[in-house]
Amino acid sequence: MKKAEARKIYREKREQISATDKMKWDDLILIQFQTIDLPFLQMVMSYYSLEEKNEVNTFTITEYLHFKNPSLQLAYPRMEPEGQTMQAVLCSPDTAFTENEWGITEPLGHDLADPAELEVVLVPLLAIDKQGNRVGYGKGYYDRFLKECDPNCLRIGLSYFEPVERIEDTFDFDVPLDLCVTPQQVYVF
Repeated sequence: MKKAEARKIYREKREQISATDKMKWDDLILIQFQTIDLPFLQMVMSYYSLEEKNEVNTFTITEYLHFKNPSLQLAYPRMEPEGQTMQAVLCSPDTAFTENEWGITEPLGHDLADPAELEVVLVPLLAIDKQGNRVGYGKGYYDRFLKECDPNCLRIGLSYFEPVERIEDTFDFDVPLDLCVTPQQVYVF
């Protein structure tokens, strides 16, 4: 399957998820996530899940991570369109968020996390293959950002759907994930 085809198919699949199924699948993803043997964490980057795109609820995951790691520092991405880069903005409960030009909710804070210090990055995706290659929204921000992270940083995708066999048009600059959590299981790549 090619990326463009996967984007189309999985956007349509996401649109068809009922509110009841979404709530149930979010709970199952949290249960699966809790089976991952994570070390004590100090710095994690998540993303602000978008209801209108039927993205997996990341807030239950980050609440769980905070419970397990009370001193956890949490960062959220902010896109820099002019340089096609992304920053990890450290956030607190008081951090204000706003929508960018693509409708993505981003933090307004100024304290940045060094990507090399992140221990886990939760990565949005539309589809993933059995080798850990993800299909995102097509701008390449996460691939460029993930290259800056420490090689030991866990790159974890969250998906309502099981992996496809293979994404055919991957490139050298694509960064595969280490894990993907679905309602049914945790895939390790």
